[in-house]
Amino acid sequence: MSSPVKVVVLGAGIGGLITAAALRHAGFGVELYEAGTDLRAAGFGLSVQANGINALRTLGLGIEEELLERGARVRSFRLCNPDGSPIRVVPVHRLDARLGAPAVALHRADLHDVLLRAVADTPTFVDAQATRFVDDGDHVRVEFADGRVAEGDLLVGADGLHSTVRAQLHGRAEPRPGNYLCWLACIPFEHRIVARGLSAHFWGTGMRFGIHDIGHGRVYWWGTGTLPAGRAATWQGGKEELLRRYAHWAPEVRACLEQTEESAIVAVPAQDRPPLTQWGRGRVTLLGDAAHPMLPSLGQGANAAIEDAVVLADVLRRSLDPVVGLRRYERLRADRTAMLVNASAALAKVEQTTSPRLVRVRDSYLRHAPTELFLRELAKPMSFPALGGPTARLPRVLSPVERWHWIADQLAPLHIVSRVRIRGHVDAERIRAGLDEVQQCHPLLRVAVATEPDGTAPRFVPVEAPIPLRVVESEDSATWLTEVDDIELRVPFDWRAGPLARAVLIKDADGTNELIITLHYAIADGESALTVAKQVLQAAAGETGDIPPAPVRPGPEELFPPRFHGTGGAVRTAGSFLRDQKSQLRRPRRLEPTALAPPAQRRSRVIHRSLDADRLEALTAGCARHGVGLQATLSAALLMAAAREAGTDKATWYTVGSSVNFRDHLDGAAADTEVGSYQGMIPTPAKYAPWASLWEIAAEIEREYGARAERRDHLSALNLLKVAAPKSVATSAATVELMDTRGPGHLGMTYLGAYSFPDKLGSWRLEEAQFVSGMSVSGFVMATANTTHNQLSFNVGYVEPAVSRKRAERLADESVRALLSAG
Repeated sequence: MSSPVKVVVLGAGIGGLITAAALRHAGFGVELYEAGTDLRAAGFGLSVQANGINALRTLGLGIEEELLERGARVRSFRLCNPDGSPIRVVPVHRLDARLGAPAVALHRADLHDVLLRAVADTPTFVDAQATRFVDDGDHVRVEFADGRVAEGDLLVGADGLHSTVRAQLHGRAEPRPGNYLCWLACIPFEHRIVARGLSAHFWGTGMRFGIHDIGHGRVYWWGTGTLPAGRAATWQGGKEELLRRYAHWAPEVRACLEQTEESAIVAVPAQDRPPLTQWGRGRVTLLGDAAHPMLPSLGQGANAAIEDAVVLADVLRRSLDPVVGLRRYERLRADRTAMLVNASAALAKVEQTTSPRLVRVRDSYLRHAPTELFLRELAKPMSFPALGGPTARLPRVLSPVERWHWIADQLAPLHIVSRVRIRGHVDAERIRAGLDEVQQCHPLLRVAVATEPDGTAPRFVPVEAPIPLRVVESEDSATWLTEVDDIELRVPFDWRAGPLARAVLIKDADGTNELIITLHYAIADGESALTVAKQVLQAAAGETGDIPPAPVRPGPEELFPPRFHGTGGAVRTAGSFLRDQKSQLRRPRRLEPTALAPPAQRRSRVIHRSLDADRLEALTAGCARHGVGLQATLSAALLMAAAREAGTDKATWYTVGSSVNFRDHLDGAAADTEVGSYQGMIPTPAKYAPWASLWEIAAEIEREYGARAERRDHLSALNLLKVAAPKSVATSAATVELMDTRGPGHLGMTYLGAYSFPDKLGSWRLEEAQFVSGMSVSGFVMATANTTHNQLSFNVGYVEPAVSRKRAERLADESVRALLSAG
């Protein structure tokens, strides 16, 4: 069994502690380092709100019960004028019912103690001031001021507002001032007006005060005063000044101040930082205040850190590649935390306004806003997105995109194929066992398709049949390509019987073997194909650990973010369509078919090319020098190949369809370990000229692709299938004609990136993991590429007779020539 991933966590505050607990719970090794000389927390209070409680519940560690024992459940919440007269009483019971969890107010030290117990025997080190980290691509090393060194597979910077990790990633910069000061204290306190479980806010002009019962005869109070940034940062006042400031406020406010020892009052300037567009890189990420410090207006700082930790552990648990998992975690958290940062800043301006007119407007809204609207707005920041994402049950209706893939496959087979070379003795029975184990983890590997008698209303139905395994004896190292070209891309699945997956093991006499996994496009994409191959080999070698069982997901379109549904989705789809039409005004040239034929006479084929480690390194270095990604560079090479193959001798617009894996654009579902069809296409025009360099064309493609991917135009395009996709094979002729004449697949490029695939499993050495895409009636050429095992695999899938083999070979050779000549 392979050893668990080891994570170094910097910072033993709330974020760092819950990260350590969550990662340990998920099976990761953790070392925790704290810059301070001990593990004690600062002496003021906070509220673990419903989103924090719901996040903690996912760990099953009993933390919620401990917090309720240490602190006080919030049972009443009122907003008041400075004199104590009510502005609004919030029905807390309704809010708790809506959110499914209470809020708990408690001393920060109590929360800290509970989390310290949750990290149990995690190796923890204090007085560890990190100075820098070094990420060598395989591991991360952290260096400390006293000469100590920590090493791990990943580094999480949970080291607060002045994070060393953030500074190295993004440069040192002072926090953004909130232009107000916070005074904080926790004290023993009894008052007839302050009931058990009360939270009360008093809002004045440029000033506020809060009182929160935190249990056991104690309260947490805070005050705020609007001040210029410089004065807030250097305030030297004391208790007497606060008594003067709040002299005419409610009796319970004055009593709090009077009963507080001056030494117990903490003064903190309100600060945050603008949201980051990218948190980490490589094997390093950020968490909590190191990633997204926010003003205290929403009370979400600690809760957002708790959410971060739980999501990070969950994503890493479900990720085959931990580095990919870090990026997925960041993408999942970026929008929500940016919302919290921005909403806190916006609310602070309203809370701390010194304008009497704006105060009157604010208080009028607080007093008269409809209760349902008020509760809905309060609930937004306190709603923790479900970790697992939406789920469905089988049988399940095929979504429009799945239905189109299913229809296209019946017209001409549409398959996705992965291939891995295995050196060493391979027993077919072990592969059989691996297939069976992995099949049980993925619902879509255990389905067939049922329809109405007229072929409409297709739906996935469960089947018990195992994934078929063929064993081929061969002495030719190119047999895998023949199998893929002649059989796997050509022979259809029996979709009525299922499953929609099959495998081939090619055994050579010299101990070289090939594993080929073929999946139906309705259930899979390139990521899925390589994921299944990796998991099958890991299971066969006995090195899987626990493959997380995937749930049955709704169709991909149902997982789109809310803005792509309803009226908003229609507007975005229209905008994407108009952008496509605008690009057509350039009259881009298309790859012209050699001959069109009815779908039944078409078949997908493949040409294979590759770049070795030295050439790949040179190409990657060139991409870095010119500031373009490898996907855009590969798309540019394919575009240049098409232009040269067509004999284009002047400046001419071409369009290449660049694929995008949109798993990370969904709402909390479809991890990279899950099987499903999550691939879209973005048409990217660029101008070819015989004198233009590969880098110029790649830069143009990158700009267009980046802008359209940022707008999620690929999701909008898939939304079109809701109205445009045919209902059955019998009604597909018009769609096929549209694809032939205007579809983006005439020239397509799918790049899966540097896909993480083991070099060794047990006694096996693995090489050349790659994937091939069929085309059917979706287009004419689809090149696929990925990098593993120090090489770039480049496969040109094409459809005969639209593209002849001779033309496909020219396209493949010209593409490689463009890549090699770029320098």
